[in-house]
Order: sequence, then structure tokens, then C-alpha cells
Amino acid sequence: MCRGFLYLYAMDIKKTGSKYALIIGIPTGLAFTAFTVYVSTFYPFRLLLKAASLKVFWNPFSWLLVGAALIVSLWHTGKMIGPALKKFDVLKTSFLFTFWVNLRLMLVISAIYFYGIIANSMSGGEPFLAAIPFAIIGLIIFFALATGITAITVGIFIVKIIKDKLVVVQDTKRTDTPRTS
Repeated sequence: MCRGFLYLYAMDIKKTGSKYALIIGIPTGLAFTAFTVYVSTFYPFRLLLKAASLKVFWNPFSWLLVGAALIVSLWHTGKMIGPALKKFDVLKTSFLFTFWVNLRLMLVISAIYFYGIIANSMSGGEPFLAAIPFAIIGLIIFFALATGITAITVGIFIVKIIKDKLVVVQDTKRTDTPRTS
């Protein structure tokens, strides 16, 4: 009886984390994506993207892949929030959550970037290979900034809501279970 209850409780913790990570993370991610695409239309950024051989940046399919990666990353990483809150405080849990979400997104964006370079060179284009180290440095800087900013804003918001929900669920579970003496 007790073992089954603990298993269901652990599943509730993971589902709660994933659910609220998606509810809050998807609109935030879509807004950030729209902002990124908007900023990329300005001349200095357009020039940098073209110099870095990142023509695939404006392909809608690449943004569909990034959106799908965001959803999958939020779902899987949201599962770790509940268990992490038992070990760490809200701020550290927020940084861990944001780090893993952003790391998965950066891996997808990097894969799209290198796919674009390979596809461009296979189709007869001349990729500007000297820009690759600068593009990698730019991705690392962007990753660090995005992780820092989202961890102290949206990440804390998500983790705090999940913590509050888990306290409510935990209190409800304690009052609903019959006590045996």
C-alpha cells in the first residue's frame, strides 16, 4: 500500500514539474524566438548571419525544429524540478533547470548551423569557414547570457510555482491518506 502510494506521488511530482514548465516555458520561448527572428532582420545581424554561413537561420523548418526541441526539453527537464527541490534551494534549482533546457536548445541550434554549412558546401556554395570559430564563440556567449537571464527571471518563476504546487499536493496527499495505527 505504502510503496504504491509513494510511486504515484513520485509520478505526480514529475508530471507537475513538466506540466508547469510547458505552460510557462512555451509562451516565453515563442516570444523569445519571435524577438530573435525580428532582431535578425536588422542589417548588422543579417550581415553577421550571412558571414557566418547561417543562411538556414531564416528557414521556417529550422525554427520548427527549435520549437520542437524546446517542448521536448521543457518536458524532460521539468521532471527534474521536483526531485531537485528536495536537495537544493529555488535559485540553484532554477539555474539547473535553465541550464539543461538551454543546453539542449543550443545543441539543436548548433546542429542546424553545422547542417547548414555542410548543405551549403555540398550544393556548391562557398562557406566562409573562418567565421566558424566566431560563430561557436557567439553561441557560447549567447548560451551563457540566455542561461543567466532566464534563470533569474522565468526559471525562478517556473520553479517557484512548481514548489508551491508540490507543497499543496503534498499537504493534500497527507490529509487524504488514512492513518493506520
